Amino acid sequence: MSRIIPHSSLWILSAIGLLCLVCTSPATCDDVVGVLESFEPAGDDAAGVWTIGGEVYVVESGSSVVLPVSAANSERPLPVPGRLVRVQYDLRDGTRHVTRMQLFDHGPEVVQDGPHLIWKDATDATLVTVLDGSVVRTELEDLAVGDVLETPSRLVPTITVGAPAELPSASCPEARRILAVSDLEGNYETFRGFLEGNGVVDDSGDWIWGDGHLVLNGDMVDRGDRVTELLWLIRRLERQAREAGGRVHYVLGNHESMVMAGDLRYIHPNYRFSTERIGLSYDELHGVGTELGRWLRNHNSVVRVGPFLFVHAGYSPELDRLGIELDEINRTIRDGLGPPAWPASARADLRTGLIWHQQGPHWYRGYFPQHAERWGGRPDDDSIRAILRRHDVEHVVVGHTVVDEIGPIDDRPELIGIDVAWRDPSEAEGLLYDEGRIHRVDASGRRSLMDLSRPSTSSE
Repeated sequence: MSRIIPHSSLWILSAIGLLCLVCTSPATCDDVVGVLESFEPAGDDAAGVWTIGGEVYVVESGSSVVLPVSAANSERPLPVPGRLVRVQYDLRDGTRHVTRMQLFDHGPEVVQDGPHLIWKDATDATLVTVLDGSVVRTELEDLAVGDVLETPSRLVPTITVGAPAELPSASCPEARRILAVSDLEGNYETFRGFLEGNGVVDDSGDWIWGDGHLVLNGDMVDRGDRVTELLWLIRRLERQAREAGGRVHYVLGNHESMVMAGDLRYIHPNYRFSTERIGLSYDELHGVGTELGRWLRNHNSVVRVGPFLFVHAGYSPELDRLGIELDEINRTIRDGLGPPAWPASARADLRTGLIWHQQGPHWYRGYFPQHAERWGGRPDDDSIRAILRRHDVEHVVVGHTVVDEIGPIDDRPELIGIDVAWRDPSEAEGLLYDEGRIHRVDASGRRSLMDLSRPSTSSE
């Protein structure tokens, strides 16, 4: 039986009282987000002396400054103390010289992150949540698998301590109903509404889709500001789906591997602020010593579900020629997740460097005409048929490369692209397989039967 552990004995650290910018790793020392305290102008533009998070920065005339949305109609917007500012800088003679600055419309009070369960040992952990810009820490002891932990987060009020899970199957050919989406990039609210509109979850966000299979085809992380909440939602739905006879397949993409390796170029600026407050880097919050980090490392990068082969970026003919089966591909990638990012040896050898090689499943873009030349040329139909035969599927489904709408790539029905924009609910789409037919579905659940016939004139 699960224990419910209440949220109590909190250590609350005020964001206003912790404005110093903590450099958590050398890679982030020149790129920080903090609260603007004062600005002493030295000209007509942003030039002057800025005090941000207790540190002084010099902005020279002509420096790159990205203005907030609210300044679109203002010729010379005034800096607003109390709001967040992102600065990239060079340290010269002990002085921080700004190379690029980004001003935001909001202060720390809108920053939310977590919960993050950080393990000290096998039974003791710290629960860390950033709530309205403040860090809340809860020290927990004697935890056991199945314990339900209450958290301060409004979107993730409880989490369940997980067991070291069995590795997920890389092949579920029997799936009768499949809904697949890709590249959510932290857009929690849009995704939650999409699932509800398509009858996958109820209005409480709980699984109601029975034996259906939900496929998340990579890049759930980066860019958006509700990544953590999205990950906990996926984790909870995995458990609920399995209990109902269904499955959630989380396919890892390039941004998951980048985060776990410490390449943090694409995290939302709010996470730079929150990690500085917490005192751990973003990759450490997703490391092997955290609940989310352990869970992320337990997923596949290529899966067969029903008549589809799901892979985040693409399954290249070069990868196919290696003759590696799905389980070996997934094991090799799982074993290599983590730092360092972009090792030269891994980029040189596809067999041992599946995570970082451009012909690997996290990066390959050769299916798309606009990218094919850079990725070794457009694969011919025989190469695509060989991939389909090897894995006994009818279609390869990819994200990674944005498409206007879900559908065939390069007029080839064997290849389907599903990476669409998720910031705007009106643009959200998924691929639905039901009763042997393939549909495009929107956030309200409206279906459009997809035409997957070959055009009369070959594009070869």
